[in-house]
Amino acid sequence: MSPRSWRPGDDRPSFLAHALTMSARYGPGPWPATDLPDEPARPPGGLFISSTVMDGIRSHHSGPHGDDTTVEEVADLVHTLTASPTPELMSRLHDLLAESQALDLADDLLTELGRRRLPGDRLRAIGRDLAEYGTRREATKIGIALVGACGDERDRDLLLLLGALEEFTLYAVVALMRGQPDGHRAVYELARRVDGWGRIHAVERLRDCDDPEIRDWLLREGWRNAIMDEYLAPIAATTGGLYAALLDPAPDDDLLASAGGVLATLVWGEDGPTTGVSRYADAVPALARFAELVAGREATLGLVNNSLTIRAYLHGDDLRWPEDDVRALRRRYDELAGRDDWRTLVLTHLAEPGTNLFRPALNAAERLALPAIPEVIAHLRIRPDDLYCWHIAIGMADHAQAAQVVATALELLPVDELANGPGTDLGIGHGYEAEMVLEAVLAGLDRHPGVGIPLIRAALRNRVTRLRWGALRALSGWPEVPDEVLGWMRAAADAEPHPELREELRTFADSPSRARRSPP
Repeated sequence: MSPRSWRPGDDRPSFLAHALTMSARYGPGPWPATDLPDEPARPPGGLFISSTVMDGIRSHHSGPHGDDTTVEEVADLVHTLTASPTPELMSRLHDLLAESQALDLADDLLTELGRRRLPGDRLRAIGRDLAEYGTRREATKIGIALVGACGDERDRDLLLLLGALEEFTLYAVVALMRGQPDGHRAVYELARRVDGWGRIHAVERLRDCDDPEIRDWLLREGWRNAIMDEYLAPIAATTGGLYAALLDPAPDDDLLASAGGVLATLVWGEDGPTTGVSRYADAVPALARFAELVAGREATLGLVNNSLTIRAYLHGDDLRWPEDDVRALRRRYDELAGRDDWRTLVLTHLAEPGTNLFRPALNAAERLALPAIPEVIAHLRIRPDDLYCWHIAIGMADHAQAAQVVATALELLPVDELANGPGTDLGIGHGYEAEMVLEAVLAGLDRHPGVGIPLIRAALRNRVTRLRWGALRALSGWPEVPDEVLGWMRAAADAEPHPELREELRTFADSPSRARRSPP
């Protein structure tokens, strides 16, 4: 069957055509996120999780669910196509696969096709047709899987091009490993073209690589991704040779910065999606060597924050290393945290509100117990949507400073417009920026009785259920609540659409121990 004799029965562009357009416009990648030609409509006002994300989550945290009936049906159709290819049968295969879940189908289908000993060249041709001309993502994924199982060097460019669309990276990296004589090099090339779940899928296939160039890239850059660096930091530490790199008498600044990032990410990764620092065999000597190197280097915000992350972990409980090692590491990192030049650096950048370095400076200031409320308020006046800084500000504020943060929020937020419910909105994404700022401030008001009452009133009447819960949690931390506020809570309970929250509001408002006659 000539490839040109078959086309899917819809007018969408193929994914290959879409990838060619992206390549011409943006180069090899990573490409900006755009909708694919078959993108489903997003639910209005609801939470949308793309199939790229779902494949990533399922492949890492739940696994595929077998579909024996579909496997048999697809295998029978492919079997027929290898003997008697027709455009009608090819369209039928495409449409059948379009309604399947490739993650549930691919491995079992390849196993079944292998059992039937079908001609590899004809399976490859079917896979190429699906990959080149497919207009539905699940069908194209199976096409890529067939190419990987039966293809060769001729398919490399096709797999790299389609794999740069992160919807297909998982299938492309498996295909490259199976079908290319230099699988690691091919996957390495694709890994540099993607930065989200695609980067994770690709780098995980480089775990056992011994190519020096690839290993150096894994440590310096390859572990960073747009989803969660914790997924790949263990590979950077082991395959990337973190400890061996730190033993260089004079590692360059970029290497030291990356090594610190990997170590700090391993700390954050404790009990996370993969393995953390306690499972890294060379953790103790690597942490000691990193501290030794940092002590002799000029301070940067990256080195400061990564060292402070490690220091906080070392002062935690239940570390799994010998006590003598822990004491020695604590001493090293405490000495680093006491450096005067670190404080000077942090304070210098805190005096520059609105810059990209303000947030890492604030992160360090919080952990070094440096005063920063006036500076963060100045920053928020420039960047009022900086949720991180709102969280830090209300979290580090004392009672008087919390009132200043609240006053800033009242100035910058359209508070009257936030009394726009109650509703059942999820409150995520575009159009909810003000709600997300309000939520950030609410999260710290439980520690400051009497502060932020106008914000709490707006939250009790907001369209986002989560904010009404946030108002209740804030008031739950107050020893006494003004009668006026209790009245607002009763009114909110009467209008509340969520039954559990409605009951909690009523119970709280009717509790005699909560009332206070005079407002704060």
